[in-house]
Amino acid sequence: MTGPGLPAGAERFSPPAVYQQWWNLTEECSGLSGNLSDVTWYRVPASNKIPLGDGTLVNGRWDPAENRIILAGDSYRAGDFVRHEMLHALLHATSHPRSAFIGHCSGVVVCIERCITDASPAPLPDAAAQIVSPAALEIGVDAIPSSPSSSWDEGNFMMVVTARNPGSTPVIANLPPSGDAGPSGSFSFNITGAGGSRSHGVRANVPEITRFGPLESKRFIFDFHVGSGPTRYHQPAGTFRFEGAYGGVWATNPPTIIVAP
Repeated sequence: MTGPGLPAGAERFSPPAVYQQWWNLTEECSGLSGNLSDVTWYRVPASNKIPLGDGTLVNGRWDPAENRIILAGDSYRAGDFVRHEMLHALLHATSHPRSAFIGHCSGVVVCIERCITDASPAPLPDAAAQIVSPAALEIGVDAIPSSPSSSWDEGNFMMVVTARNPGSTPVIANLPPSGDAGPSGSFSFNITGAGGSRSHGVRANVPEITRFGPLESKRFIFDFHVGSGPTRYHQPAGTFRFEGAYGGVWATNPPTIIVAP
């Protein structure tokens, strides 16, 4: 089996310690198992995108012939993108099975654009499901670890926002309109500190994100890296209130976190 060659400027690197945690998360959601050490890792520091075999530009790719993952630019620090490629490696597939990327591992791996269009059509909703407001769900938020530091996991940590159906019947969350031409917002965060606040949210790009079985929980992992920078993945040191929401309904237990330099 042959595949596309390494992009120009690709450099091999050893996976950071946090990759084992990300690998474990991907194994857990997918129900698959494998060895992280079997994967060879490359990054292309000078590029924000790399080509697939057909020339399409992406943030990363898994090559089956060599079982290698290649990441563009700083994507090697973006947990959701890295876990996406890890899922390809665990599946041993370059395709995007809907049950894995949008079903079991939703909120753990990123799945947008090509990932969604490659997947099979969405299943029909449960005919017994009731339409409910997001306020009918239980919203929670946690930081893992609870005391992030640049000396712990090389400064990587996660904010996990959860939404749970507390009832014994299936429900479909009727999310508020987005106010633009795009889909409604689903999971989001707001981080507030002495210097102000910043927010970020994801859209309900697939219907499954609104569908909950009896007592089912859904989660979205927002990844961070201690330090200043231009992306949502960077979180400077300080004391902050970490708020999480689903469908505009905020968790009632937002933790105050000290992010150590």
